[in-house]
Amino acid sequence: MTKTEQIKELFNSLSVVERKILMTELNKEDEEHKKPNSNLFSMTNCPFCQSKLIIKYGTRNNDQRYKCKSCLKVFASTIGTSYYHLQKKDKFEKYIALMAQEYIPIDRMAKKIGISIQTSFDWRHKILNNLKQTSKQFEGLTEIDDVWFLYSQKGRKGLKYSRKRGGSKRKGDNNFQVKMLITADRTTNKDLSVIRIGRLKKSDIERKIGGCFTPGSTLISDKHSSISSFAKSEGLTHISFEAKKHTAGGEYHIQNVNNIASRLKSIVNHNFRGVSTKYLQSYANWFAFLEELKNNTNGNSIDKALASNNQTWNQYTNLENIYKRFIENLSSRTYRCPVKRKWKSQIDYKSINYAGTFI
Repeated sequence: MTKTEQIKELFNSLSVVERKILMTELNKEDEEHKKPNSNLFSMTNCPFCQSKLIIKYGTRNNDQRYKCKSCLKVFASTIGTSYYHLQKKDKFEKYIALMAQEYIPIDRMAKKIGISIQTSFDWRHKILNNLKQTSKQFEGLTEIDDVWFLYSQKGRKGLKYSRKRGGSKRKGDNNFQVKMLITADRTTNKDLSVIRIGRLKKSDIERKIGGCFTPGSTLISDKHSSISSFAKSEGLTHISFEAKKHTAGGEYHIQNVNNIASRLKSIVNHNFRGVSTKYLQSYANWFAFLEELKNNTNGNSIDKALASNNQTWNQYTNLENIYKRFIENLSSRTYRCPVKRKWKSQIDYKSINYAGTFI
């Protein structure tokens, strides 16, 4: 007898009253499951003045509200997170579950969940804004290489020149190549960082992974002058080889990084038919997060990441400003056709914490 048949037999053995009580309890559990986990959204201080003098102040739409005794502001426990002012929480949770399983384009996600493409786009990037890479301590043999993506302005409206999505017919390293630095040791520690458009510089590497190596670590790469200079300044043993040889022999290779790069490029170029440079770092964070989730190294989940970041709204509404700063400071490209979408609660982008972005 299967479990389903056993449950049916037990259910049929109950009286009518017992069945009603059981169905009522099951419905209550189902409603509780649909609510965001209250433990994930517990507040300890005021998000406005940082005071710890806060008290519970009722609920609204199943969200706990608080009042600060210092600045007298009232706020919800989900303030600033991806759940703040969310209207379709049940569908949002289905959206999260799908993102934790596979890479699906925005329009297909919209059809699966039953939402508009604009809502699907907004939810996608609210979620991606939370998936920051935190593991940046490399030990032992560590591989490093720069991976190239063609500069893309996919989705940007108003461009009046040919090849709207960017790029160049010129071969080799040029100012249309977006550089992503991939660093990975032989355990589970890895970092994928979009660092500039154009030729890789030592300062770019220092900005992203400087001081992130344990004593005695060995850096393995091809013969790139910037990487060699970085290794020297960090006091690291550096094993290098000609790029066409792919290895310095034995355990000195960058096959792990090449494998990561190959899978990431397949996802970006085939699953999504290309990704705008503006969102490339977000998709790299998504890839790295799911890789970490597979290894189950620290018990992270997308739900925890969504609830723990109360800067999601600020970062999401300032994505365009972050991208503008990247183009102006870390490329020779010209920032064109800004997105005109604005939000009433959008704050000054200069006060944003850029950790986890490509700045």
